[in-house]
Amino acid sequence: MLKEELVRYSRHIMLPEIDIPGQDKINKKSLAFVGMGGLGCAASTYCVLSGFGKVEIFDFDLVEESNLQRQALFNLEDISKNKALVAKKKLESLNPLIRLSAHKIKITKKNIDSLLKDSDIILDCSDNFETRKIVNNFCFEHSKILISGSSIGWQGQLACLDLRKNSNPCYECIFEDLEDEDLSCRESAIASPLVGIIGSLMAVEAIKGAIEKNFHSSFIDFDGLKGEFKKINIKKNPNCKKCKI
Repeated sequence: MLKEELVRYSRHIMLPEIDIPGQDKINKKSLAFVGMGGLGCAASTYCVLSGFGKVEIFDFDLVEESNLQRQALFNLEDISKNKALVAKKKLESLNPLIRLSAHKIKITKKNIDSLLKDSDIILDCSDNFETRKIVNNFCFEHSKILISGSSIGWQGQLACLDLRKNSNPCYECIFEDLEDEDLSCRESAIASPLVGIIGSLMAVEAIKGAIEKNFHSSFIDFDGLKGEFKKINIKKNPNCKKCKI
């Protein structure tokens, strides 16, 4: 580890659960962010600051003025520019020691294998069930760690799924019949700080997954209006359409 890395990540290294070996693991891990909205902006910021060695960002959307209420990497000058490209530039200024790449592309069934195959941990920050289903299928088939966040209104949810083990639940074990759901939350009301809370939790779980400390398949529901967290035990659904035993 370089001297400047020892200084930059010293507060991580001071944590006994991380130390130098743990930070070295973080530095060697590759992350993929699907979506660079509110969740993606928050989660990617802390993952980049934490020193993940390779970070890839995927988003085909353009920055809109309504995004500025919660998508903290963007400002007025970024309106009508591609989110992935703008985010890459902003994140590079936070940590020049890591490799960042941006892709102006929509994740689909046809391209996901080639785009995400080299990533160790997938952070699904998308805004619709169609994309979440595609990402879940990929992570299940390729035995990846999947960290999926969502937020709408005052409600935030976080699913941590260790799909390296076939005995663990996948996203569809939790949310059945995704075809019947409202497929987009792009136009929904949302409390601005909510994405920061869930996005930060996603980054925490990415670190835990990287250092292999206390990372388990789990589901967290957060009610921002009540200020209440609920951690829900999840199990593999024997009738899951994707990963049934």
